[in-house]
Amino acid sequence: MDLMKDFFLEANPNPDRIGCPEERTLRALAEDRLPASHPARLHLASCSECFAEFRGFRGDWEQRRKERRRIIGWAVAASLIVASGMGIWEYQHSRATQMAAVQLASTKPVNANVDLFNAGTVRGQDDDANALKQVSLPAAIVQLSVTLPRFSESGRYEVLVSRDKFGHEVVAKGSGDAIANTGKVIVGVMLDLRAAKPGAYFLATVRGSDNGMYYYPVQISHGAP
Repeated sequence: MDLMKDFFLEANPNPDRIGCPEERTLRALAEDRLPASHPARLHLASCSECFAEFRGFRGDWEQRRKERRRIIGWAVAASLIVASGMGIWEYQHSRATQMAAVQLASTKPVNANVDLFNAGTVRGQDDDANALKQVSLPAAIVQLSVTLPRFSESGRYEVLVSRDKFGHEVVAKGSGDAIANTGKVIVGVMLDLRAAKPGAYFLATVRGSDNGMYYYPVQISHGAP
């Protein structure tokens, strides 16, 4: 094939360019934009100069086609990479959203109320004096509202949950200001009971200016209700 091309490049010299088509026609032939039966194609076989121009235009056109294919290949590969990256990002984003929702659910405070208004204020080891019915709190972050026993005073209070009646092995602690409201004194505290294992505990209240600790039985249950 190369020998035949070399033959046409030298076999039919036409230095005066007699009967040669225009350059744009040769370029159109080289780029397959004219039919195979076009008269100019027959002229190539009898004019080495036109055939040489045709070969040059053909080479340029084929090179441009290769470049376009390469660019298209890169674009396709880049699109696949972007699509893959978006898929990974969407998965990670979805996963992060789910994990955030789970975390939010575990950190969202649970409202709970403990009414000690009619309970005895019991200190020390006198088990019989505490008539409070045992209350239950979830093993979660609890926004606890405590109605203090009758005759309690307003002021700063500390509320804690411990394993025993003496405030040892404290599993959660919070403080807040007790405020009188319609004849009762109520204090609000935040207790983080997520680390507490289900079971029996004691809820204790301590007034800031009072060293006495008053305890009440409480049950910790699994998670938020």
